[in-house]
Amino acid sequence: MRIEFTGDCTVAEAAELKARLLGALAGGEAVEASFAGVARADMSFFELVRAAQADFARRGLPLRLLPDLPPHLCRAAAWTGLAELCPAR
Repeated sequence: MRIEFTGDCTVAEAAELKARLLGALAGGEAVEASFAGVARADMSFFELVRAAQADFARRGLPLRLLPDLPPHLCRAAAWTGLAELCPAR
């Protein structure tokens, strides 16, 4: 299964984003997440991604986070410990 995050990924969209991730987790299969379409993101988004990593790991399910986050968001991602979302330089 593939999840593509697009547009705003902020606290205003957190409930919807969480529901998408929980739905994918409930599916019980490997998930690949792309961040290339994210226009804006705040700390709530990155914390949600970190929580998803932990939840998938607890269930023994692969969650592949693609390193395709737009460059203007990489500093925030790195600050939350998610530098792997950023393309290699």
